[in-house]
Amino acid sequence: MTFGEYVALAGSELDSSSLDAYNTGINRYFAWPASVNADKNKFIAFLERKASMNAVKDAPLPVDKYPLVMLVHGYAADYAYLAENIAKNGFVVMHIPVKGTSKYELDYEGKGLESQVLDYEFGLNILKNEFPIIKDEIAVAGFSFGGQSAMALAIRNRSVKSVLSFDGGIGSAFGAHLLASQSWYDPSKINQPILHLYNARDQYTDLSWLKALNGTRRFLVSMKNMEHGHFTSFGMLNKVLPGIMGKDAPDPERGYEGMVLLATSFINTTLKRHAIPGKNFIAMEIKKNSWLKNTISGEECFG
Repeated sequence: MTFGEYVALAGSELDSSSLDAYNTGINRYFAWPASVNADKNKFIAFLERKASMNAVKDAPLPVDKYPLVMLVHGYAADYAYLAENIAKNGFVVMHIPVKGTSKYELDYEGKGLESQVLDYEFGLNILKNEFPIIKDEIAVAGFSFGGQSAMALAIRNRSVKSVLSFDGGIGSAFGAHLLASQSWYDPSKINQPILHLYNARDQYTDLSWLKALNGTRRFLVSMKNMEHGHFTSFGMLNKVLPGIMGKDAPDPERGYEGMVLLATSFINTTLKRHAIPGKNFIAMEIKKNSWLKNTISGEECFG
Protein backbone atom coordinates (compact mmCIF):
# COMPACT_ATOMS: atom_id res chain seq x y z
CA MET A 1 0.00 0.00 0.00
CA THR A 2 0.97 3.61 -0.55
CA PHE A 3 -0.65 6.59 1.16
CA GLY A 4 -2.16 7.49 -2.20
CA GLU A 5 -4.07 4.19 -2.20
CA TYR A 6 -5.56 5.10 1.17
CA VAL A 7 -6.57 8.47 -0.26
CA ALA A 8 -8.12 6.80 -3.33
CA LEU A 9 -10.47 4.88 -1.03
CA ALA A 10 -12.24 8.18 -0.36
CA GLY A 11 -13.05 8.30 -4.07
CA SER A 12 -14.55 4.82 -4.26
CA GLU A 13 -16.69 4.75 -1.13
CA LEU A 14 -20.02 4.52 -2.94
CA ASP A 15 -18.73 3.15 -6.23
CA SER A 16 -15.90 0.62 -6.06
CA SER A 17 -15.72 0.55 -9.87
CA SER A 18 -14.99 4.28 -10.14
CA LEU A 19 -12.41 4.97 -12.85
CA ASP A 20 -11.35 8.23 -11.25
CA ALA A 21 -11.24 7.19 -7.61
CA TYR A 22 -7.71 8.56 -7.15
CA ASN A 23 -8.49 12.14 -8.20
CA THR A 24 -11.89 12.09 -6.54
CA GLY A 25 -10.25 10.85 -3.38
CA ILE A 26 -7.65 13.61 -3.48
CA ASN A 27 -10.34 16.27 -3.88
CA ARG A 28 -12.39 14.89 -1.00
CA TYR A 29 -9.51 14.17 1.36
CA PHE A 30 -7.70 17.45 0.70
CA ALA A 31 -10.82 19.62 1.00
CA TRP A 32 -10.04 20.42 4.63
CA PRO A 33 -6.40 21.50 4.06
CA ALA A 34 -7.54 23.40 0.96
CA SER A 35 -9.93 25.38 3.15
CA VAL A 36 -6.92 26.70 5.10
CA ASN A 37 -4.97 27.43 1.89
CA ALA A 38 -2.59 24.46 2.04
CA ASP A 39 -0.70 23.75 -1.19
CA LYS A 40 -2.52 20.96 -3.03
CA ASN A 41 0.28 20.61 -5.61
CA LYS A 42 2.77 19.77 -2.85
CA PHE A 43 0.37 17.14 -1.53
CA ILE A 44 -0.03 15.59 -4.99
CA ALA A 45 3.77 15.59 -5.43
CA PHE A 46 4.06 13.76 -2.10
CA LEU A 47 1.55 11.13 -3.25
CA GLU A 48 3.35 10.68 -6.57
CA ARG A 49 6.52 9.67 -4.73
CA LYS A 50 4.55 6.53 -3.80
CA ALA A 51 6.35 5.97 -0.53
CA SER A 52 5.39 2.56 0.79
CA MET A 53 3.24 2.12 3.85
CA ASN A 54 3.36 -1.06 5.96
CA ALA A 55 0.00 -2.54 4.94
CA VAL A 56 -0.29 -5.10 2.16
CA LYS A 57 -3.31 -4.81 -0.12
CA ASP A 58 -5.51 -7.91 -0.48
CA ALA A 59 -3.47 -9.86 2.07
CA PRO A 60 -4.90 -13.28 3.04
CA LEU A 61 -6.95 -13.46 6.22
CA PRO A 62 -5.05 -14.72 9.26
CA VAL A 63 -5.81 -18.16 10.64
CA ASP A 64 -5.69 -17.11 14.28
CA LYS A 65 -8.28 -14.85 15.85
CA TYR A 66 -7.39 -11.37 17.07
CA PRO A 67 -9.06 -8.59 19.07
CA LEU A 68 -10.82 -5.91 17.00
CA VAL A 69 -10.19 -2.17 17.00
CA MET A 70 -12.80 0.00 15.28
CA LEU A 71 -11.72 3.44 14.02
CA VAL A 72 -14.81 5.55 13.46
CA HIS A 73 -15.52 8.75 11.53
CA GLY A 74 -13.47 10.39 8.79
CA TYR A 75 -11.72 8.75 5.83
CA ALA A 76 -9.51 5.67 5.87
CA ALA A 77 -6.54 7.96 5.08
CA ASP A 78 -7.29 9.91 8.28
CA TYR A 79 -6.36 6.81 10.26
CA ALA A 80 -3.76 5.18 7.99
CA TYR A 81 -0.66 5.61 10.19
CA LEU A 82 -2.52 4.88 13.43
CA ALA A 83 -4.31 1.85 11.95
CA GLU A 84 -1.10 0.28 10.69
CA ASN A 85 0.63 0.76 14.04
CA ILE A 86 -2.28 -0.84 15.91
CA ALA A 87 -2.53 -3.72 13.43
CA LYS A 88 1.14 -4.63 13.74
CA ASN A 89 0.59 -5.04 17.48
CA GLY A 90 -1.74 -7.96 16.81
CA PHE A 91 -5.19 -6.54 16.15
CA VAL A 92 -7.75 -6.58 13.37
CA VAL A 93 -8.50 -2.94 12.54
CA MET A 94 -11.70 -1.79 10.86
CA HIS A 95 -12.72 1.60 9.51
CA ILE A 96 -16.13 2.49 8.05
CA PRO A 97 -16.54 5.71 5.98
CA VAL A 98 -18.75 8.39 7.48
CA LYS A 99 -21.98 9.05 5.61
CA GLY A 100 -25.10 11.12 6.12
CA THR A 101 -28.60 9.79 6.72
CA SER A 102 -30.06 10.69 3.34
CA LYS A 103 -27.13 12.31 1.52
CA TYR A 104 -23.37 11.93 1.18
CA GLU A 105 -22.42 14.50 3.83
CA LEU A 106 -22.96 13.65 7.48
CA ASP A 107 -25.78 15.30 9.41
CA TYR A 108 -24.04 16.76 12.45
CA GLU A 109 -27.03 16.21 14.70
CA GLY A 110 -28.96 13.40 16.37
CA LYS A 111 -29.94 11.56 13.20
CA GLY A 112 -26.33 11.72 11.99
CA LEU A 113 -25.14 10.14 15.22
CA GLU A 114 -27.74 7.39 14.88
CA SER A 115 -26.77 6.81 11.23
CA GLN A 116 -23.13 6.43 12.18
CA VAL A 117 -23.84 3.98 14.97
CA LEU A 118 -26.12 1.87 12.77
CA ASP A 119 -23.40 1.74 10.09
CA TYR A 120 -20.81 0.70 12.67
CA GLU A 121 -23.10 -1.97 14.10
CA PHE A 122 -23.70 -3.30 10.58
CA GLY A 123 -19.95 -3.50 9.95
CA LEU A 124 -19.34 -5.03 13.35
CA ASN A 125 -21.87 -7.80 12.70
CA ILE A 126 -20.19 -8.64 9.38
CA LEU A 127 -16.80 -8.93 11.03
CA LYS A 128 -18.16 -11.03 13.86
CA ASN A 129 -19.69 -13.48 11.36
CA GLU A 130 -17.11 -13.54 8.57
CA PHE A 131 -13.68 -12.51 9.91
CA PRO A 132 -11.27 -14.04 12.44
CA ILE A 133 -11.86 -11.72 15.37
CA ILE A 134 -12.36 -12.37 19.07
CA LYS A 135 -15.96 -11.22 19.32
CA ASP A 136 -15.87 -9.93 22.90
CA GLU A 137 -12.53 -8.13 22.71
CA ILE A 138 -13.28 -4.85 20.95
CA ALA A 139 -12.03 -1.29 21.35
CA VAL A 140 -13.54 1.66 19.51
CA ALA A 141 -11.75 4.94 18.77
CA GLY A 142 -13.31 8.06 17.27
CA PHE A 143 -12.03 11.40 16.01
CA SER A 144 -14.06 14.62 16.33
CA PHE A 145 -17.79 13.83 15.89
CA GLY A 146 -16.68 10.20 16.07
CA GLY A 147 -15.91 10.69 19.76
CA GLN A 148 -19.59 10.53 20.66
CA SER A 149 -20.21 7.87 17.99
CA ALA A 150 -17.57 5.69 19.64
CA MET A 151 -19.15 6.27 23.05
CA ALA A 152 -22.62 5.53 21.66
CA LEU A 153 -21.42 2.27 20.15
CA ALA A 154 -19.93 1.27 23.51
CA ILE A 155 -23.21 2.01 25.33
CA ARG A 156 -25.17 -0.11 22.85
CA ASN A 157 -22.67 -2.97 22.52
CA ARG A 158 -21.30 -4.61 25.65
CA SER A 159 -18.54 -6.36 23.68
CA VAL A 160 -16.75 -2.99 23.52
CA LYS A 161 -14.14 -3.03 26.29
CA SER A 162 -12.55 0.41 25.92
CA VAL A 163 -13.16 3.76 24.23
CA LEU A 164 -10.65 6.23 22.78
CA SER A 165 -11.47 9.80 21.77
CA PHE A 166 -9.14 11.86 19.57
CA ASP A 167 -10.22 15.46 20.20
CA GLY A 168 -13.66 13.89 20.19
CA GLY A 169 -17.06 15.44 20.73
CA ILE A 170 -17.48 13.92 24.20
CA GLY A 171 -15.01 16.62 25.28
CA SER A 172 -17.47 19.38 24.35
CA ALA A 173 -20.83 20.53 25.66
CA PHE A 174 -22.42 20.04 22.22
CA GLY A 175 -21.24 16.45 21.84
CA ALA A 176 -22.15 15.48 25.39
CA HIS A 177 -25.65 16.97 24.98
CA LEU A 178 -26.14 15.21 21.63
CA LEU A 179 -25.17 11.89 23.16
CA ALA A 180 -27.34 12.39 26.24
CA SER A 181 -30.38 13.31 24.11
CA GLN A 182 -30.58 9.88 22.48
CA SER A 183 -33.44 7.59 23.55
CA TRP A 184 -31.04 4.72 24.33
CA TYR A 185 -28.64 6.86 26.39
CA ASP A 186 -27.94 5.35 29.79
CA PRO A 187 -24.81 6.55 31.62
CA SER A 188 -25.08 3.61 34.05
CA LYS A 189 -24.04 1.37 31.14
CA ILE A 190 -20.75 3.20 30.68
CA ASN A 191 -18.13 1.13 32.47
CA GLN A 192 -15.41 0.94 29.83
CA PRO A 193 -12.14 2.80 30.50
CA ILE A 194 -11.87 5.95 28.37
CA LEU A 195 -8.82 7.72 26.94
CA HIS A 196 -9.60 11.24 25.73
CA LEU A 197 -6.76 13.11 24.00
CA TYR A 198 -7.65 16.71 23.20
CA ASN A 199 -6.64 20.24 22.27
CA ALA A 200 -7.14 22.30 25.43
CA ARG A 201 -6.89 25.55 23.46
CA ASP A 202 -10.05 24.83 21.47
CA GLN A 203 -12.80 27.25 22.49
CA TYR A 204 -15.34 24.42 22.57
CA THR A 205 -13.39 22.17 24.93
CA ASP A 206 -15.58 21.31 27.91
CA LEU A 207 -14.70 18.21 29.95
CA SER A 208 -17.64 18.44 32.36
CA TRP A 209 -19.44 15.36 31.04
CA LEU A 210 -16.31 13.21 31.16
CA LYS A 211 -15.41 14.34 34.66
CA ALA A 212 -18.94 13.70 35.95
CA LEU A 213 -19.16 10.09 34.77
CA ASN A 214 -19.21 7.40 37.45
CA GLY A 215 -18.26 3.75 37.26
CA THR A 216 -15.40 4.04 34.79
CA ARG A 217 -11.80 5.25 34.68
CA ARG A 218 -11.16 8.25 32.46
CA PHE A 219 -7.82 9.61 31.29
CA LEU A 220 -7.99 13.19 29.99
CA VAL A 221 -4.78 14.22 28.23
CA SER A 222 -4.21 17.63 26.65
CA MET A 223 -1.71 17.56 23.79
CA LYS A 224 0.79 20.32 23.01
CA ASN A 225 0.57 22.12 19.66
CA MET A 226 -2.09 19.72 18.36
CA GLU A 227 -4.81 21.50 16.41
CA HIS A 228 -7.96 19.54 15.59
CA GLY A 229 -6.70 18.26 12.23
CA HIS A 230 -3.42 17.08 13.73
CA PHE A 231 -5.28 14.27 15.50
CA THR A 232 -5.60 12.60 12.07
CA SER A 233 -2.89 11.54 9.62
CA PHE A 234 -2.33 15.25 8.89
CA GLY A 235 -0.45 15.31 12.20
CA MET A 236 2.10 12.92 10.69
CA LEU A 237 2.02 14.44 7.21
CA ASN A 238 2.99 17.78 8.73
CA LYS A 239 6.55 16.38 8.96
CA VAL A 240 6.87 16.23 5.18
CA LEU A 241 4.34 18.94 4.33
CA PRO A 242 4.78 21.67 6.97
CA GLY A 243 1.69 23.83 7.38
CA ILE A 244 -0.66 21.29 5.83
CA MET A 245 -3.32 22.40 8.33
CA GLY A 246 -2.68 26.09 7.70
CA LYS A 247 0.34 28.37 7.80
CA ASP A 248 -0.75 29.75 11.17
CA ALA A 249 -1.20 26.31 12.75
CA PRO A 250 1.53 25.29 15.21
CA ASP A 251 3.96 22.49 14.42
CA PRO A 252 2.69 19.42 16.30
CA GLU A 253 6.27 18.09 16.32
CA ARG A 254 6.01 14.56 17.77
CA GLY A 255 2.47 15.06 19.05
CA TYR A 256 0.90 12.64 16.59
CA GLU A 257 3.49 10.00 17.46
CA GLY A 258 2.66 10.55 21.12
CA MET A 259 -1.03 10.07 20.37
CA VAL A 260 -0.31 6.80 18.55
CA LEU A 261 1.89 5.52 21.36
CA LEU A 262 -0.68 6.27 24.08
CA ALA A 263 -3.55 4.84 22.03
CA THR A 264 -1.70 1.62 21.22
CA SER A 265 -0.60 1.08 24.81
CA PHE A 266 -4.15 1.77 26.07
CA ILE A 267 -5.58 -0.76 23.61
CA ASN A 268 -2.94 -3.35 24.49
CA THR A 269 -3.77 -2.96 28.18
CA THR A 270 -7.55 -3.14 27.84
CA LEU A 271 -7.82 -5.83 25.16
CA LYS A 272 -4.75 -8.05 25.44
CA ARG A 273 -4.15 -7.82 29.17
CA HIS A 274 -7.88 -7.52 29.95
CA ALA A 275 -6.98 -4.86 32.50
CA ILE A 276 -8.09 -1.39 33.49
CA PRO A 277 -5.09 0.93 33.10
CA GLY A 278 -3.75 2.08 36.46
CA LYS A 279 -4.21 5.68 37.56
CA ASN A 280 -0.52 6.28 36.80
CA PHE A 281 -0.91 4.98 33.23
CA ILE A 282 0.23 8.23 31.58
CA ALA A 283 3.12 8.71 34.02
CA MET A 284 4.34 5.18 33.36
CA GLU A 285 4.23 5.73 29.60
CA ILE A 286 6.29 8.89 30.02
CA LYS A 287 8.76 6.99 32.20
CA LYS A 288 9.21 4.40 29.44
CA ASN A 289 9.35 7.03 26.67
CA SER A 290 10.87 10.24 28.03
CA TRP A 291 10.22 12.19 24.79
CA LEU A 292 6.49 11.74 25.38
CA LYS A 293 6.44 14.39 28.12
CA ASN A 294 7.22 17.02 25.47
CA THR A 295 3.98 16.21 23.64
CA ILE A 296 1.66 16.54 26.65
CA SER A 297 0.63 19.80 28.31
CA GLY A 298 -1.47 18.24 31.09
CA GLU A 299 -3.29 15.10 32.18
CA GLU A 300 -5.94 14.07 34.68
CA CYS A 301 -7.34 10.72 35.77
CA PHE A 302 -10.80 10.17 37.20
CA GLY A 303 -12.34 7.00 38.55
